[in-house]
Amino acid sequence: MRANKQKRLNFFDRIFLWLSVLLGLALLISYLAPVTDPRTFWPIAFLGLAYVPLLAANVVMLVYWVFRVSKYIFIPILSIALGWNILNNNLGLRLPASTSLAPGLNMVRVMTYNAHNFKPYGDKNDPATKQQMLQLIATESPDIIGIDEFYSRKRGEYALKDSMKKIMHSGEYYFEPFSFDTGSEAMGMAIFSKHPIINKGNIILSTETGSSNQCIYVDVKKDTVTYRYYNVHLQSIRFDPVDYDYLSKVSDRGKPDIKSSRRIGGKLKRAFIKRSEQVFKIKAHAAKCPYPYIIAGDFNDTPASYAVAQMSKGIKNTFREKGSGFARTYNGSFPNFQIDYIMASNGFNVASYHIIKKKLSDHYPVCSTLLLK
Repeated sequence: MRANKQKRLNFFDRIFLWLSVLLGLALLISYLAPVTDPRTFWPIAFLGLAYVPLLAANVVMLVYWVFRVSKYIFIPILSIALGWNILNNNLGLRLPASTSLAPGLNMVRVMTYNAHNFKPYGDKNDPATKQQMLQLIATESPDIIGIDEFYSRKRGEYALKDSMKKIMHSGEYYFEPFSFDTGSEAMGMAIFSKHPIINKGNIILSTETGSSNQCIYVDVKKDTVTYRYYNVHLQSIRFDPVDYDYLSKVSDRGKPDIKSSRRIGGKLKRAFIKRSEQVFKIKAHAAKCPYPYIIAGDFNDTPASYAVAQMSKGIKNTFREKGSGFARTYNGSFPNFQIDYIMASNGFNVASYHIIKKKLSDHYPVCSTLLLK
């Protein structure tokens, strides 16, 4: 009797069975994103971007079949389990650990922050927000910090190079004004260090005028050991205000239009392809580095992407090593994902990882404590 009952599917069961198959298949295809170069086949990258929503949808299917006590539970279970490696890049399956460690000679406290000119996204200069951001950095007290979209004036309350030197108790820094430099104010990428910088340089990732999607690096002497820090800002999607308005309307009303969707899809496609090119430039440079190195910054891509998978190949993703729960480092209008990372070569061990969830910029700062071997 029970066997016959199991074979009969009511109307809703049949709908959920088809949904389970379709969503499971979409999730399985998304697993190809980290190994498929967008330069050769870009459509897969969109499913990689959709990994988290697809995962959530498969969890819903799983819950449904649990309540139905049905054999079809195997569909979402298998779909999720086959992506276990990608799941671990997105979800830290551990309890939050303490981030307060006693200072040591081999310890490097690392921080990366896309500061968006030290103001909220899209807003004008806000001295109160700027002060909160500086205080946040001072409280964290990193040994080294890379700041993307770093803005500073020559003098006045926005002389942020001077402010950062005071916070770090050090005059050691490297600032490259990729976006603009008028002489009295400039914006670009910066690295500030508590320890001596003995060498510095940059890797040009974008030749577009005024592009902040670049990479800078410094070699730092800490006691008897030297390490390198790469501050990375991979290709931005470059949404305009009209794009954010459209995404907001779709989110609220669920009414997409073809023209706007194609415009946004085109921008995403271009960014996927650009990032895949940029990652290989950085990896080739790092492969020749004679020191242990750190690659940190705004990658503008998710853990299920080709760019992040290639960047982390052969080195340690600090979230994967010590992160807890779902990481979310972007808090702007676009769907919120983990797009800021700290990675370290095998010359380091990872002691801790945490995100400071204070919504000041459109990114949260990311921190990790590394131990030089």
